[in-house]
Amino acid sequence: MARLLQTNDKVALKEITRQLHLENVVGDKVFGSFAENLAFLLEALRKGDRTSSCPVLFILDEFDLFVHHKNQTLLYNLFDISQSAQTPVTVIGLTCRQDILELLEKRVKSRFSHRQIYLMNSFDFKQYIRIFKEQLSLPDEFPDESFAQKWNNNVQHLSEDKTVKDILQNLFHYTKDLRSLHLLLMLAVSNVTVHHPLTTASDLQEASKQIRMDSKANIVHGLSVLEICLIIAMKHLNDVYEGEPFNFQMVYNEFQKFIQRKAHCMYNFEKPVVMKAFEHLLQLELVKPIERPSVRVQREYLLMKLVLDNNQIMDALQAYPNCPTDVKQWAASSLSWL
Repeated sequence: MARLLQTNDKVALKEITRQLHLENVVGDKVFGSFAENLAFLLEALRKGDRTSSCPVLFILDEFDLFVHHKNQTLLYNLFDISQSAQTPVTVIGLTCRQDILELLEKRVKSRFSHRQIYLMNSFDFKQYIRIFKEQLSLPDEFPDESFAQKWNNNVQHLSEDKTVKDILQNLFHYTKDLRSLHLLLMLAVSNVTVHHPLTTASDLQEASKQIRMDSKANIVHGLSVLEICLIIAMKHLNDVYEGEPFNFQMVYNEFQKFIQRKAHCMYNFEKPVVMKAFEHLLQLELVKPIERPSVRVQREYLLMKLVLDNNQIMDALQAYPNCPTDVKQWAASSLSWL
């Protein structure tokens, strides 16, 4: 079962019922309530024995997403039934997360056999290039033979191109996960049109940029000038206090210092407006609290940390449309206004 398709336990249960050909065993009762479906499925599995029953193998793809199902009911019952000596049932979970055991509830973990097999990609870069060609090439049975030949010849040229090799080498060193290669190829091939029938090195370069694009820096591009100023104020606080946590009041005081020096170019916003902008940054997770909100502590004094680093802030400011010059200069200054 694939968790991307079976999005909850009820849908997963119907899929199990379908694959085991149990839909018509008891009429419409199979598709009754979730509790009835589960009870029927468990009873059907328990009726088997190791001598006469056909073994049942459950393969759960994206296993870490099944963990997020409510109460992990399906996982608990599948693990529980597989522990029985009578029923020939095995459950295999596939995931990329190494901390998966930490996500299991205690009762589910107690039913787990704790057998873990780690599979690492062991191919070298030459094999990676071969996989690149195989994934991008058209098959022999492609309807348009002449186009397929042109396309495959172009793929061969791409695999020998130095620019393309550099792109693939960077991706190979970054991650050997073939899903990243598939994403790169999908973004590149999506540029193919009637007037641009073959993939080029520049298509792969652009796709590589999209994959490496900094999502946090992209969020900064959509912020208001006031929110940008608050981020710069936090940057200066990080520089002055060497990464120590800060609160809203400290950020507001830092912003006020800038306003006092540059009153001719910046509007002096009221404190509630600045607080609203700060809360928006909190919602976007550009700023994160390091402690839980408490009734004893006013929200202005909750300790926070900035998720962005200095390079991300400066790169985002360079691409920020119509950013005031004074704001850019303030961001570039090495020390806060004293």
